[in-house]
Amino acid sequence: MAVASKQLPAKESALFRSIVKCYEIKQYKKGLKAADAILKKHPEHGETLAMKGLTLNCMGRKEEAYDFVKSGLRHDLRSHVCWHVFGLLYRSDRNYNEAIKCYRNAIRIDPENLQILRDLYLLQVQMRDLKGFAETRRTMLTLKPNNRNNWIGFAISHHLVGNYQMAIDIIEKYFSTLEGERVSNYEDSEIYLYQNQLIEESGDAEKALAHLEENKSQITDTLAWRQKKGQFLLQLERYDEAHEVFEELLEINFDNEEFQRGVQCAILKRKDLFVAKSGPKKAPLPSETIDFTKEKNGAEIEKALVDFYAEKKTTIGATSLISLRFPLDFTRGVEFKTYADVYLKRQLNKNVPSLGSDLKPLYADKDKVKTLEELILRYLKTLEAKKPLDMGDNSMAANDTEQVLLWTNYLAAQHFDRLGNHTKAIEYIEKCIKQEPTLLDFFQRKARILKHMGDLNKAADVMVEGRKLDLADRYINNKATEYLLHADRVEEADATIALFTRHEGDPQQNLYDMQCMWYEIECGKSQLRQKKYGLALKRFFAVEKHFNDFVEDQFDFHTYCIRKMTLRAYIQMLRLCDEIYGRPFFVEAAHGAIASYVALAEKEAEKVEEEAKIAAANANMSAAEKKKAKRALAKARKAEFKRKEEEELNAKLHKVVEDKEREATKNGKAKANPGPTRPKDDD
Repeated sequence: MAVASKQLPAKESALFRSIVKCYEIKQYKKGLKAADAILKKHPEHGETLAMKGLTLNCMGRKEEAYDFVKSGLRHDLRSHVCWHVFGLLYRSDRNYNEAIKCYRNAIRIDPENLQILRDLYLLQVQMRDLKGFAETRRTMLTLKPNNRNNWIGFAISHHLVGNYQMAIDIIEKYFSTLEGERVSNYEDSEIYLYQNQLIEESGDAEKALAHLEENKSQITDTLAWRQKKGQFLLQLERYDEAHEVFEELLEINFDNEEFQRGVQCAILKRKDLFVAKSGPKKAPLPSETIDFTKEKNGAEIEKALVDFYAEKKTTIGATSLISLRFPLDFTRGVEFKTYADVYLKRQLNKNVPSLGSDLKPLYADKDKVKTLEELILRYLKTLEAKKPLDMGDNSMAANDTEQVLLWTNYLAAQHFDRLGNHTKAIEYIEKCIKQEPTLLDFFQRKARILKHMGDLNKAADVMVEGRKLDLADRYINNKATEYLLHADRVEEADATIALFTRHEGDPQQNLYDMQCMWYEIECGKSQLRQKKYGLALKRFFAVEKHFNDFVEDQFDFHTYCIRKMTLRAYIQMLRLCDEIYGRPFFVEAAHGAIASYVALAEKEAEKVEEEAKIAAANANMSAAEKKKAKRALAKARKAEFKRKEEEELNAKLHKVVEDKEREATKNGKAKANPGPTRPKDDD
């Protein structure tokens, strides 16, 4: 905080400085006492009134705070301290536009006050007032040109405006101000990589590549340097060189999908298929999307990919599954069957539960689905005959047959579930449960199949049964909660998810503090289905509040990232916040809130229409008849209220009976009633 502009006597000036210090170290009571001491002698001192208001604001007395600050401004309208404090009050209430106006007024009075300039640029970048941000950064650089952060902040401001060349020149100018020979360090390395990003975004890949080569010795992040080099070589259609760079990267990490994307684009000679990682979902690899039958020289480039992975299978990719898995995406016919046979046998022999999920992308091709089904049924026939699968050179021991049969049945259940043949899927998963009744994966799969069949109550029961097999597993606990919410059993869901919240305090508040949005959305949807619109809206608005908090959390990084020189991550974070309200969770919550409001509006419209009909019917009645009709309406409403109460009571009793039946079902004594149905989903 700045000190007072209007002169006070020496004793009071010292007291005023102590108010500022107490505010900064959060000793608010002491600061308030000092302010009162000054105001006792100088009751119209504007800056002391403003500081008292700021102190009261920190103590939660907001109305008094605004009154004192406004009073301070009335007594000293030309004080930058009063305007600055007024801006701080607005900022504390997240009224950023008004805060910016106050800071601008303060700067007009004291144009060289770095503290006010700093507070101003933080709000400008937060509110994306980018032109104002650039101007404020220019002023700060002019006032303090020996501060590196001012140079970098000025460059970032022009980057955000879209003035790439100016941002590049600013960084170049900054480096020219440094004297003597420099040793490479992390911070300078990040500045060079950020400058390279600016050149790249300006659209000059050749210049960006030259910049990388020129500053290689100064860049300590060699992995990022190589990856960028490979990317620029692809853009310049220098495919052979790009292939070499990405092969070197694959030697470091063969399982990295971005490196795989680069090498595939180089082999295919298709720079347009190189999509940099962005957004909540990863972009598919070229091998997953390209149709070689429609490509020029399709057979040739398909063979090149097949040969590449066949060669890597014996060298750097020997310990990775990628060399076996990726060819399934782009091979066809007999060749696909050969690769699929090898891959499926290997994974089944290793008892891999996620094999079905791994094969999911292949189900877009009907021919491949037919081949997979043929292979799975062949394996089952062999294993049911107590014969081991032929593993080629690594033939499986006969005593492993039972375990392999178990996981082949599990794969068959996933396969037929995905095809919509739920009856067969249930048959296979029941075999798995019969063989291994303590493995929760099988209960989870059975619950999923039942959900796809529309029996949500039974699906929830099975998932809860699976949860009880491992009470320490948070994932299965969350799935049980989700399935209970699908079946509109909200109270059970609340009790289930509360098991993994803090034991002290309200579990619902703990979930809110954890920003558990999937739960809030599913709970909101359940309340919406049950026509409990107020409760549904409460859940959906909780999600909105979380997103507002995410945006607000940017404040912590505007200074931190520039101080630590994590510039590329900072730009990525700003861009994320610019499109954060398009994220799936927020969109889902928004749709739920809209549906709730529409339902409430329709309900209100029905009520108005009913009242209009009653009014029309009563128009020709005498006073006595109207009174009688009014009593009849009140009686009908009371009866309706009583009926609803009885329905709720019956529902609770029915639930108790259902619970007993479910317990009996586990002992083979009874069958649970099916619950409400919902449309199929992609799960």
